[in-house]
Amino acid sequence: MRLGVVFLIAMSCVGVIGIVSLIPSQTLVIMRQNLLAIKERGIEGGGASHVDELSKKIAEISSTASFLTPISQPVYGSDIFTHLESEAGDSTKIRQFQITHFDKDVSVSISGVSQNRDTLIKFINTLKQDILFSGATFPYGSLAKQDNLGFSLNMVVNLDKLSTLSKPTN
Repeated sequence: MRLGVVFLIAMSCVGVIGIVSLIPSQTLVIMRQNLLAIKERGIEGGGASHVDELSKKIAEISSTASFLTPISQPVYGSDIFTHLESEAGDSTKIRQFQITHFDKDVSVSISGVSQNRDTLIKFINTLKQDILFSGATFPYGSLAKQDNLGFSLNMVVNLDKLSTLSKPTN
């Protein structure tokens, strides 16, 4: 019985050693295949034809991207969200926030829950008077309940007023 167990353990060790010894040789075979493939393509040494191809691709990408204009003022969603959250107060919670960039406009969609109808109406009126936002749309059917009102709002961010948000100091 002991001899059988010892034999089984010895055979297992031989099997493990055999498998482990195959791994480096398989890795070397793969490396050699990759090197041969590179040589076959003629890429080794950076042939002139490939440099021309790359130059053409770079010129094509540059001409395609030339119509893009850089954003003169960065739009940080975190600044907008922080501003909305401060306007919402303690009794209105924003649960979802989505910012969408168009050509020259930025749209914001929020949804959440307000404790009661009065706090939600106050929040909506505050946003309608806020210089940072315009075109705030709100489905008034959300006011059907008295307490724990779910809401969703869509509005456009006035990018020229975005700089009026106070920036945190480090």
